[in-house]
Amino acid sequence: MQLPRELTRAIDELTRGTSPAEITRASAELTSGYRVERKKRPQLGRIRKAAYLIGRLPATYAVISRVLTEAKQRISDLRVGSMLDFGAGPGTAMWAAAEQFSELGKIVLVEDVAEWIAIGKQLACSSDKFAICTADWRQESALQHRSSELFDLVTISYVLNEVRSTDITTLASNAWKRTAKLLLIIEPGTPAGFERIRQVRRQLIAEGGHIVAPCPHELDCPMTGGDWCHFAQRLERSSEHRHAKSATLGFEDEKYSYIAVAREPISMPTARILRHPRKHSGHLEFELCTPQGLKRETISKKQGPRYKEARRAGWGDAI
Repeated sequence: MQLPRELTRAIDELTRGTSPAEITRASAELTSGYRVERKKRPQLGRIRKAAYLIGRLPATYAVISRVLTEAKQRISDLRVGSMLDFGAGPGTAMWAAAEQFSELGKIVLVEDVAEWIAIGKQLACSSDKFAICTADWRQESALQHRSSELFDLVTISYVLNEVRSTDITTLASNAWKRTAKLLLIIEPGTPAGFERIRQVRRQLIAEGGHIVAPCPHELDCPMTGGDWCHFAQRLERSSEHRHAKSATLGFEDEKYSYIAVAREPISMPTARILRHPRKHSGHLEFELCTPQGLKRETISKKQGPRYKEARRAGWGDAI
């Protein structure tokens, strides 16, 4: 998973001249911040903004793209002509959606930090997509957005961690009221991030939403104890990204939890793979979420076509 070339070039221009050592330190601070509960959005100086664009934006883009791809697979006739993004930051979700939906023509981005809006507009100027260039940026809190306008796609990515726990359901409810077709909510793949997702899952089902992914059912979540539902998206690292993360590998696996909810019911898969499949000689073992709860399933080579299909399945896939 890679960023669009024009976005990569725009980030390079915005971050040129920033000290690599300072970016490395700031990137580490940002990454650790996503793994703990925050009470408000972090204050980002010049170095941290550069660190975010280099070290965090690619991972966020990759995850949003993966979730959008999953939604398109589950809803084969999904068309998105309009989009609303809460807590837009520099517009990462906009870029991902524009790559997935060529028909996207109207984008509204709600962001309360003026500096992010300025950076988002600078990045948008590099795009050749009309919807990105003409996006409507609105400086206001996601919780204060009160427009009654409906959008085909509404997104909230890595935002619930930045609001008070008592405001999580309010934000999710406001977003659902703006949703004409599909609502996506993404959080870090931590136990706390998953609990926020599970909280809004219950609420949105109660408000008439229909699960698209990742759950293969709309029953109570079967996760118990210290277990949590999360997935991983692999993305390629640029040389700048590797330096920012003090990394040697040319890739990174970003962990995330999410929920996709639609206005209309869809045909649901039989199960969702919750962990990397265990591959043995002649058989495979899967940990699955199913309408009957969590279970382990073994598929042997003797099962022929089903085994061949299972060999191609991975963590996070629906089966």
